[in-house]
Amino acid sequence: MAVNLGSWGWAVGLAIDFGAPVLGAALGVPGLAGEAGQILKRALGLAPNVSEATVRSTIEADPEAARSAFAQANSDAAAKWDYLARVIEAQADVAKTQIGEVNETIRAEARVMAASPNKWWGHWRTIMAYELTVECPAWAALMMWCIWTGKVADLLAAATVLTVWWGVRFGVLGVHVWTGSNERQTAITGQPIGGVASAIASAVTRKVR
Repeated sequence: MAVNLGSWGWAVGLAIDFGAPVLGAALGVPGLAGEAGQILKRALGLAPNVSEATVRSTIEADPEAARSAFAQANSDAAAKWDYLARVIEAQADVAKTQIGEVNETIRAEARVMAASPNKWWGHWRTIMAYELTVECPAWAALMMWCIWTGKVADLLAAATVLTVWWGVRFGVLGVHVWTGSNERQTAITGQPIGGVASAIASAVTRKVR
């Protein structure tokens, strides 16, 4: 079922294309769309009472000038609705971190499987990493949908639960990366890698010496 973004829905995609995500999010929220539209009109140099058709035709007449206007409107929207800017920034940071960690894990596990192709443990970790590659964009899409449909309050209310979920997911992935690193070191050196207690004991021994 298509999501109804309201009367300014046509401008949401344009805002995203022009690199104005905060403005785009505000245009898609029913309670904020009208005021966001006024911000866009002002940035385009139009009167407050002009129709949306006039706004659209102005954008189509000079896309490059419109791009600058969208950038200005995005800055104004970010200053006015700071929480939207913070949600989008956090979303981008999480996605960037997740993709980087997932890619590194996939590369590491590919090396492990190349050396020991029959170990199910290595396959399991790689499958989990691929699953996270799918999960991250899905979460990002869900966040944007919440913003567009005016469910920002619900999104913020779920922030604690989502933080715990991501912490657990990437904590488990971190343990897998750590144990995989130990496996690779053992394969290279032929010596088993000790745990935390072993590391502490080694540090104390070096200090005493």
